[in-house]
Amino acid sequence: MKPTQILTLIMLFALSSTMAQTFTMGKKCQESYDTAQAALSAKSYQDALGLYDAFSEECKTKDAKILASEGKAEAYNGLGMHAEAIAEADDVLKRTKDRSLAGHFQKAVALNATGDIAGSKAELESVMQLTEMNQNTAQRASNYALMAALYDRQMGQTDSAMVYLNKAKELDPGNVNYILQEGDMYLVHDDYKSAYAVYDEAARLYPDSQEVYVSKSNAGLKEMNKKYGTSKAQDLREMMSDAEKAAICGDLSRAMELGYKDMNKEMFKALVCQ
Repeated sequence: MKPTQILTLIMLFALSSTMAQTFTMGKKCQESYDTAQAALSAKSYQDALGLYDAFSEECKTKDAKILASEGKAEAYNGLGMHAEAIAEADDVLKRTKDRSLAGHFQKAVALNATGDIAGSKAELESVMQLTEMNQNTAQRASNYALMAALYDRQMGQTDSAMVYLNKAKELDPGNVNYILQEGDMYLVHDDYKSAYAVYDEAARLYPDSQEVYVSKSNAGLKEMNKKYGTSKAQDLREMMSDAEKAAICGDLSRAMELGYKDMNKEMFKALVCQ
């Protein structure tokens, strides 16, 4: 079987997987992890490695170590450093007793890239075994959402990612995070029109969700940073139109009304939203 055929199998089999880790952590650790994840989503793989190391050093729980190694495995694969990716994936699988979907997936990708077709197939078989073991609907939805993220950012297959994400929505229709994930996927590709449409729909369905307005304001800030070539609030205050300010400031204000706290965003609001 050719490596390209194995890669196709990875895509097909990963859809069936139903074992993903769901962890909770303190606010500071969550923010550190989110920063690393953002770098990974942006394919800033070298930056992501450093951020995951910082996250792992700061947050020393077993769960944090697992999340850091999963992220680093993907980052190493993105850099073409497949031996390192395998080492991180093996660490994840050891810590989770072979139950990490991301660990098996990243190892399969790395083995395929290095020509170890038999090894890649074995990892895919593990994914299938995990699928058969798990009947939890919410976890299955979470797995589909995870696969959507991996296909979009790691393989650049947005159409396949949307198929998986739609399955997550079908299984767990009340989960706002899956709607926001769709908006975030568009945002990564600088498709602001589609991203805003999704975020606005999320706001209509979940008007009291802090996450919705944080996502909307982040999208607006990203667009302004790219449009005007700066992230400095003082510069944006002079460059942004009144309509642009009103949109971002409205979303920021609503997020903060719902309990959102972020020092940088508060400084932006103080400088720009007057």
